[in-house]
Amino acid sequence: MTRNRPFLPAVHVMAISLILLGAVGVSAARAAKPLEVKLDAPPPVAKVLRVAVLPLVNATGEVDADKIMGDVLQERFADTDHDKFMFLLPSDVERVLSDANALGRASRVTDRWSKNGTLDSTALGGLDSLLVADAVLCIKITEWETKRAHSVGEGQSSTTIGLHFALFGIRDKKKMWTKEVREQRLAREIDVTNSSVGYDETGRIQTPGANEPPRVEAVASDLVRDALKKFPNK
Repeated sequence: MTRNRPFLPAVHVMAISLILLGAVGVSAARAAKPLEVKLDAPPPVAKVLRVAVLPLVNATGEVDADKIMGDVLQERFADTDHDKFMFLLPSDVERVLSDANALGRASRVTDRWSKNGTLDSTALGGLDSLLVADAVLCIKITEWETKRAHSVGEGQSSTTIGLHFALFGIRDKKKMWTKEVREQRLAREIDVTNSSVGYDETGRIQTPGANEPPRVEAVASDLVRDALKKFPNK
């Protein structure tokens, strides 16, 4: 029995060594394993709605209306949220489609819409790739009138403008939004007791500028601004 006693400590030493080696191996494996860091998912990026504004439909016969409305639209579209909307102006649409020999397709879309409110889906198809757009915006000038009061007692000078908007998705060909706006804005009433305003014995106003109607640019700009307040961004 005495001869075997030294063997027991050796066995204990070997067992302890194996335990320590195992512990070291586990620690090394844990150290080698990369730490998992969970990051919050970034918020979804809202898609910008790309809108091609087709050439205007002028139902009034006023030749200046197209040019004035083109300038007004450029100004008002510049004020919109560029993270939500991107507009291609009518002049740019005409240029792009003319280069592609496809301007007639835009005319077919606006003609049918302006006459009966329906969409020429055949003409609309494929314009998304030509114009790099998600939707087309049709605009019709329904009223465009200035009235000047020439005589005292005739009433106030006025400006009347009416606009009709309709937005269509190019791929699904669905109406996304529509809006009709109209305003008759009256000029300041002429005070006949004011000595700065002259008129003859018949009551005809003689003072230049006294009977000017409100500027069409201002009325049109306000109408477009009000219409775009509810413009969709989906």
